[in-house]
Amino acid sequence: MNTSHSFNITVRPFGDSALLVDIDAGNTDASSDVVMALNNQLVQQRTGGLIQTTPSYNSLLVYFDPERVQQSVLQTEINTIADAIDVKCIPLGNQWSLPACFDEPYSLDRTALEGELSTDWQSIVDSFCAVEYRVHAVGFLPGFTYLGNLPKELHCNRMLDPRTKVPSSSIAIAGTQAGIYPFDSPGGWRIIGRLPFPVFQIQADQPALFHPNDRICFKAVTLESFIELEERPVESLIQPVARQ
Repeated sequence: MNTSHSFNITVRPFGDSALLVDIDAGNTDASSDVVMALNNQLVQQRTGGLIQTTPSYNSLLVYFDPERVQQSVLQTEINTIADAIDVKCIPLGNQWSLPACFDEPYSLDRTALEGELSTDWQSIVDSFCAVEYRVHAVGFLPGFTYLGNLPKELHCNRMLDPRTKVPSSSIAIAGTQAGIYPFDSPGGWRIIGRLPFPVFQIQADQPALFHPNDRICFKAVTLESFIELEERPVESLIQPVARQ
């Protein structure tokens, strides 16, 4: 096996037209590396009958046309690819540096988090903005962005009573993850801030701005700067930064 990670793989039917590939490489980042590499290789090979793939933290959902490829054939192909996978060949995602406001009225759970985490709000914001996050998955709502690498000091509980409406582009934390809400929706994550632009545009060729394996850093801005940024064209705010 040509890989820097050893891992276990399980491929099982997920209905009549999909396969679910589970990866266990010992930890989330290592498993995600294998998932991304497997997804890239499977897409590049343009397997006949393949319709869509959906990578996540430690799994890959593979949709296929059962009239064009047999489930057992595709399952064998996935295992063959996995046997020779090289995680060093993972394509680089976009790297983003995003302005965000963590002041009221966008920090809806400021008081609750200060109490739960036993620290002041500025320390929470500083900790949150001090790391680079990896996009591990995009789901449960179209464009909802799941971010790994949340600092341990910010791990927190979800709300006991979820909100009926979380504003679009809200930045949230819950458990060991961070996330970005793509549009107004119910939600139980702790809201700490907001981006001054939409992250999901249904009229765009690619509606979701972020994709698995992207890297995101947040830069805190004042409320005044946030209001000014909201007035700018979206395109001027969402260009990925150049990789070093």
